[in-house]
Amino acid sequence: MAPTKRLKANELVMLLAGLLNLDVELMARVGNLPVRNLKSWLAGKKENLRPQSVINLMSLLGLRVDGGIRLDDSRVHYWHIQDRTFGRSKAAYAPLTALSKLLVGCSITAVRPPKPSLADRLLRAHYLVSGNGVRVVICVSKGPLKSARVGPEIIKGGAWRDDNEHHTIPTSVRRWNNLVERDLTGFEFDQIFNMVEETVSWNDVSLMAREFGVTASDVAQWISEKYGERTQSSVADDDDAGIDLGDGGKLLLLVGNNNNRRAA
Repeated sequence: MAPTKRLKANELVMLLAGLLNLDVELMARVGNLPVRNLKSWLAGKKENLRPQSVINLMSLLGLRVDGGIRLDDSRVHYWHIQDRTFGRSKAAYAPLTALSKLLVGCSITAVRPPKPSLADRLLRAHYLVSGNGVRVVICVSKGPLKSARVGPEIIKGGAWRDDNEHHTIPTSVRRWNNLVERDLTGFEFDQIFNMVEETVSWNDVSLMAREFGVTASDVAQWISEKYGERTQSSVADDDDAGIDLGDGGKLLLLVGNNNNRRAA
């Protein structure tokens, strides 16, 4: 296998910004950076941004920089692919392939809506990419005659979650709404991916609490005591590709997940 091309920091930022639908002006405003400096840096002039500003910018785009570069495992990442009717599909999916090192060892599946509309069938698709600390929702908007192409052939080093014919999983109406409205926690993402459905609703819990005299403060205290000290595990596997941050050639590894997780 040919060695993976080493990405420069400005190339990585441009790829992620494209998947997040962020333009330069918005990135500069959120990152508190001069637009002119950011544009120059994105064009390859390393001296226009300090290394710490680059690291802060990466954090805004969903990366953690702590001895390596990886996706922030505390959030669900939403990436967008636009494969228009008269556009080139290869170019539309190229950013996913370029960022495959962040997703090595992950499992991939499409999600089937509970009640697919005509638009769901023809114009859009949603995929989950899951691994050790990696949670990515890929939203594909496409022409009606095109097929969504997210899979191991696009995400190098990934694998299908399972071996069914269409590589899809179902989900509930409530979880589907969370998914498409971008209102999804990491726990809820994992529930969808692992096809875990709750047997008790919050309405049920509310009725039980009233019956037994349990207050909201009691529940909050229990949650704090049980889960407040939970610590995040880190992903420490190194790989052979890197990111050039400039400023004396400082190099950080681009780290993926090498522990492929497949559902039983």
